[in-house]
Amino acid sequence: MLANLLDTMRTFAGVRSGAQVWEDDGILCIYSGFPGAVFNSVLLTKPVHTEEELKLKFDYVDAMYRQRRARWSLWLADYLVPGKILLWLKPILDRYGATVVSRGSGLFAEKLLPARKTLPTLEFLPVGIPATRFDFCHVMSAAFRTPLATFLDVYHNTEYWSGEIRGFLAYSGNRAVATTCIMPSRGVLGVYGVAVLPDVQRKGIGERIVRHALEEMSGKTGLTSAVLQSSEIAENLYRRMGFRRITSVTIYNEAR
Repeated sequence: MLANLLDTMRTFAGVRSGAQVWEDDGILCIYSGFPGAVFNSVLLTKPVHTEEELKLKFDYVDAMYRQRRARWSLWLADYLVPGKILLWLKPILDRYGATVVSRGSGLFAEKLLPARKTLPTLEFLPVGIPATRFDFCHVMSAAFRTPLATFLDVYHNTEYWSGEIRGFLAYSGNRAVATTCIMPSRGVLGVYGVAVLPDVQRKGIGERIVRHALEEMSGKTGLTSAVLQSSEIAENLYRRMGFRRITSVTIYNEAR
């Protein structure tokens, strides 16, 4: 899962000419060229062993982003940090004003289980032309309660969609109601960006678009296994689809 996530995060560095990716001594940093933390991601790529090592890594990260006048977010797969060091994680991150924005799980499915109920009938379109790119941003903005401009900066750029990642939209009538992205990498299909408009949630739309996107990409790539990062709220849904937990994942945003 971690390898697929790393490849997906690297896609954010392909949007602007000033973006950068750097990896050093077990830590990967993505700078998207934008100042906000959402698309500036930091990930550990190998286990840490001491509290001092973790402090040094985050001091390095903070200095690099401050140099660029940007904030950063930490995507932490907890298995990379021993339990005794996890106890020190909060006071360490407090030094940078980094707070938890999401707790969830990294999930894996060798293949999906059949749906347990009849799912809604929807129309699906790939993200590509400007209208679909805007609809993708609009749904993401409404679902995650984040300003539309934040998503337009990245997802409305043709450059973002020029690589391996593929986006999907679900429409009910003429209205875009859900999104997801699939990243085929490292032998699995990574599921990202699952979003459903607030007023139509809990109707099976999220499950429907994920199943459609995985089926579509499996047909094109031959890959059947899938990974995703789930919030605590959505985890039961994905378990019913055949996913199982392989690690916990916590996201922190630095705030200034």
